[in-house]
Amino acid sequence: MNLIEERIRAAARAAADTVTPDSVPSLELPAPRARRLGRRRGNARSPGATWTLWAARLAPLAAALAVSGILIAVVILSPPAYQGGPSAGPATTARPDVPPGPPASSYVRTGQVPEYYIAITSSGAAAVRRTASGATVAAIKPSTPDQAVTVVTAAGDDRTFVLGEEGQDSGISFYQVRLGSSGRPGAPARLPVSVQVASTITGLALSPDGTRLAIAIQPRNGVSQVTLYPVHGGPVRTWSATGGAIRGDISTRSLSRAADQRTLAFDCSAGPLPLDSVRLLDTGSSGGSLLAASHPAVSVTNSAGPGQTLYRCTMGMIITPDGSAVICPDDTIVKIAQDGSETHSTGFPEFSTATGRVTRIVGHWAQDQPGDAAVENVLWSDASGRVLIGIVGLGGGHRVGIISGNTFTPLNDRWPRLGYIFGAW
Repeated sequence: MNLIEERIRAAARAAADTVTPDSVPSLELPAPRARRLGRRRGNARSPGATWTLWAARLAPLAAALAVSGILIAVVILSPPAYQGGPSAGPATTARPDVPPGPPASSYVRTGQVPEYYIAITSSGAAAVRRTASGATVAAIKPSTPDQAVTVVTAAGDDRTFVLGEEGQDSGISFYQVRLGSSGRPGAPARLPVSVQVASTITGLALSPDGTRLAIAIQPRNGVSQVTLYPVHGGPVRTWSATGGAIRGDISTRSLSRAADQRTLAFDCSAGPLPLDSVRLLDTGSSGGSLLAASHPAVSVTNSAGPGQTLYRCTMGMIITPDGSAVICPDDTIVKIAQDGSETHSTGFPEFSTATGRVTRIVGHWAQDQPGDAAVENVLWSDASGRVLIGIVGLGGGHRVGIISGNTFTPLNDRWPRLGYIFGAW
């Protein structure tokens, strides 16, 4: 990473917020109401991509997000295997309204969302901020001026975080940060964990108790790996699969953890792994085969027929902390009637890990014309998935906010409009 270039990109991203939606060049996307049967995912990550290319990809990713949000395949749950998934039913809100929710402060006050988060800033540092107001509690600088904070992940206690730093000519190093009761961070403690630049990090997740860091790596030899590191040192365990790919993005949410401390969900694609799916890894196993130690929770399809519903998920499906569901950020839910006509909506379908069917859709909003709300990503979930923090495209902009039922409470304006620089709760 060239830090000067990164800061130039950060300035460009800030300037991009002033660009109106109609001035953005159109991408090669289907017409707003074209049939989506048989489409293939167009944004799968190449297994040979490297961690150091993440920053360079922010500009094209931002352009894609500014037009439509990143699309990937439509999903169904497996087992049982079936085409098109369960019916979504009608969207529960009328265009163009997305009902406003209560103030963010009320969610914090009642303990429904964490009080603090750590955000990555455009300067290459990090900042502790209040969820309710966005006010900065404290800045966290990189360990040296030639380093930049590129990733952050959180434990389940709203106090323990791990930051990843990258330098121009060095690998990725990791630091643990703990917040006090006032939200002020203690001194970052370097962890006995590092990853060489030659490898591609495609996912990062801290265990709920903050004691183990899971890293998904796609080395150049085509072997996908998930490695579990004790943050204070100790035996390291690795699970591998040849020919597959842990499907990551700049958010690193291709990995997510359940509160049982054992279950690690990961997005995967290609090779011997089911194409574009979410699998659940038992981290209590001794390492070895990634396939043998995991089982499928979500598989995808890109076709459906009359009477079926397609679910299209952006990158970053996550498991709820209680392990009951996988949350699918879906920018366009397509319900196909028996006569072939389509009804479009958006939302966060939640697929049961026990039955493989949609149990509910949080933030289910109708789409009747271009410019309607479009779900883009999920950043955090409460225990059961009833309250989420996510990115939603609204009125030509991209906002981070709290989703509960069908209401949306946008967080403060400190968030970049494009939403790709964000934090962890």
